[in-house]
Amino acid sequence: MYAKVGRGRNSSGVPITDRQGRAIGRIVGREYHKIVARQDQMLRSPPGFGFDAWAMEQLVLPRVDTVVVTCKFDGRVYTADVASFRRYAMTIDRGAGPQYVLPLGYWVEPGRPAPAPERAPLVVPSPVPDPPAPVTGPVQGRLL
Repeated sequence: MYAKVGRGRNSSGVPITDRQGRAIGRIVGREYHKIVARQDQMLRSPPGFGFDAWAMEQLVLPRVDTVVVTCKFDGRVYTADVASFRRYAMTIDRGAGPQYVLPLGYWVEPGRPAPAPERAPLVVPSPVPDPPAPVTGPVQGRLL
């Protein structure tokens, strides 16, 4: 659900809450921002960030172009476009309801190149083999 616009710290944008009313992020322009304050809020298996599936489908993904996660514990900022998020996110349920998880390999960090898009393997035609070398000298006969 959309919460009332807050005052004070982190008050820009439209706050997004889960079904229980807890703030889970903000929509700022065409970006969804989530702040991860502690390292234990990052999933270990698969390594990535979790998002409430209901809130993402109903409130966030139809309204944004980019998902941004700011990690307070290491100062990194991760971004992913919505097309990549929809394509590569996995659905898990570990007791807190369905969540989408986008593994770390699909996030873009400043200073790190963007993940390469998946492509069909390049098929290179095999070269025409060289003809066999001519046999010179005595030829050994058949072995036992």
